[in-house]
Amino acid sequence: MLKNFLKGIVIGIANVLPGVSGGTLAVVLNIYDKLTEAIGNFFTAPKEKKIEYFKFLSQIGLGAAIGIVVFAGVISKMYETYPRGTTLVFLILILPSIPVILKGEKLYKKDNIISLLAGIVFTIAFIYLTKFFSGSEEIIRTTSFNLAYGMKLFVCGLIAAGAMVIPGISGSLLLMILGEYYNIMNYIKSFNIIPLIFFTAGTGIGLVLVSKAINILLNKYRSYTLHFIVGIIIVSLFEIAQMLFV
Repeated sequence: MLKNFLKGIVIGIANVLPGVSGGTLAVVLNIYDKLTEAIGNFFTAPKEKKIEYFKFLSQIGLGAAIGIVVFAGVISKMYETYPRGTTLVFLILILPSIPVILKGEKLYKKDNIISLLAGIVFTIAFIYLTKFFSGSEEIIRTTSFNLAYGMKLFVCGLIAAGAMVIPGISGSLLLMILGEYYNIMNYIKSFNIIPLIFFTAGTGIGLVLVSKAINILLNKYRSYTLHFIVGIIIVSLFEIAQMLFV
């Protein structure tokens, strides 16, 4: 239980750092399969399995919540003060995940190589698009809350949740592109509940839908899916490593 709690804290911290993927850290911590299975199958599982899923998700979820609320500010400050050192720590954490993921897999198979290359191309395209759309500065919201803005936060939650589950894609970076990253961070720090309800609702639904899809892929096309994920991680490592030379 304590291990799951601590792993949840790490995932929570990763999810608030732009450019760092919570999904990648879940792979590194060896809970990615179980996490996507528990989230995706929770509502359709039998009672006994549902209890098991609930215990696991509550441990990870509590840790992630604490990681976001308590440690996010500290880690963000470290990123600002010691960007190279903090980046190097994350690289060291992520790098060992590749041999762990591909343990027992046949890399030389043509279909696996194609899946790996597809993951690389997908991530390069994603990075290019994020850089293309992230040119403008985010406007901090100071006006009163309304339903239309609440629906926007709901949609942002849906999108960010998908990114949180997929390794190598940063949910925080997507929120920056959508213009809501700093607003949501401010809502968390100030415990502004109403906007967070809309955002959390979107995040919850997005987590279930994307986790269900990934769990199906892992069960039916495991080898292809794992190689695709590794392709994502390889590009992510190079992207994160660039920060060491900035």
